[in-house]
Amino acid sequence: MTGKQLTIVSINGPYRDEAIFTMMRLAHAAKEKGITVNFFNYLDATMTAHRDQAPKEFPPIETIFGTIVKKGIKKPKAHAIACIKCTDARGVTKYQTEGVIIGGLYDLGEWTAESDKTILLG
Repeated sequence: MTGKQLTIVSINGPYRDEAIFTMMRLAHAAKEKGITVNFFNYLDATMTAHRDQAPKEFPPIETIFGTIVKKGIKKPKAHAIACIKCTDARGVTKYQTEGVIIGGLYDLGEWTAESDKTILLG
């Protein structure tokens, strides 16, 4: 399955429900099969990659998500974009974890056109 591409669009915040964990499990399974994974964090999901999270009762999602993105340098790749309008609205544009690029809906449109599958979680 080389050359396949999956785009995962996430809209919920990291501690709201299981969507973020589902996204990460799905990405891991896709990468195991050699599929390139694109993450597009939209709306409250832009908080997923917010650096220096310190939740009291949950694992720090940024650390887990950041590890997946950083490992994406190897094949198959993992790319991550956070929506500029959404990060600006939440004041987290400058606080995204390493490897997350600030972009927009045009990027999502390109990924959707290039991807074999696009999934929305939220």
